[in-house]
Amino acid sequence: MVFAGSAAMALFGALLAVGLKNIFHNILGFALAMLGVAGVFLSLGSDFLAAVFVLVYVGAVAIAMVYAVMLSYPLDLPQRRRSVPKIAAAALLAAIVTGALWLVVRRAPWPPPLGAPDDVAPAQTGYRFLTDYVLAFELISVLLVVAMMGAVMVARRTREGGSGR
Repeated sequence: MVFAGSAAMALFGALLAVGLKNIFHNILGFALAMLGVAGVFLSLGSDFLAAVFVLVYVGAVAIAMVYAVMLSYPLDLPQRRRSVPKIAAAALLAAIVTGALWLVVRRAPWPPPLGAPDDVAPAQTGYRFLTDYVLAFELISVLLVVAMMGAVMVARRTREGGSGR
């Protein structure tokens, strides 16, 4: 029951995140989806992963709010009309990518780590991720944040009429 409720909350939050027009409401929907996913982890008995998930994505939501405020269309101006052909093309592309990813995940062989029984594979993966590859993961996250900040700076200069350099 907890699993189904958490999964429903994650799905509802994701729909809010992509379906609403106000950027602040999109971010709240994203946060709701992340809390739902953390609830799924909790219902599966992964308390540590759920706690880490909430902590990481709370930080991500805070950063996303900063970027959203910096790049969003001003709320005091009238809303621009959405292009129906662009929305349909984006939905079609999303469906194609989702289907392709689903096929890859379903057909890929997922062997457990060498010498580990099947029920230990997720634990081994988590252990390796938090020990052997933690520095690489953190460096990639820092690189992505710096790249997003650079993109915001370039977009800000271009919007103000500058050359973008």
